[in-house]
Amino acid sequence: MPATHTKGSVPLHVSHGGEFKLEDYVVPGKTTVFDFYSEYCPPCRAIAPHLEKLHAGRSDVAVVKVDINRPDHRGIDWRSPVAGQYKLQSVPQFKVIGPTAS
Repeated sequence: MPATHTKGSVPLHVSHGGEFKLEDYVVPGKTTVFDFYSEYCPPCRAIAPHLEKLHAGRSDVAVVKVDINRPDHRGIDWRSPVAGQYKLQSVPQFKVIGPTAS
């Protein structure tokens, strides 16, 4: 059974290129926005402050940032396990899961 996550003061950062399950990081009772990104993606960097503001300003929304890059990979890591798992062909990409029961 996955751990129950709570909303922190800043978005949670997960994956770092590795496979993971969205359902393991859904915050019960919140709309959870998964932001698939790479630090080498200019649009990803441009939207990041807006997602942080959304996370901080809305008590009913939690943002989880999913880094698609494996450690030490330079450039957008399209061959990472998580990019393959979710068939990512562009970033930023978002998956939104509505509120779930605790």
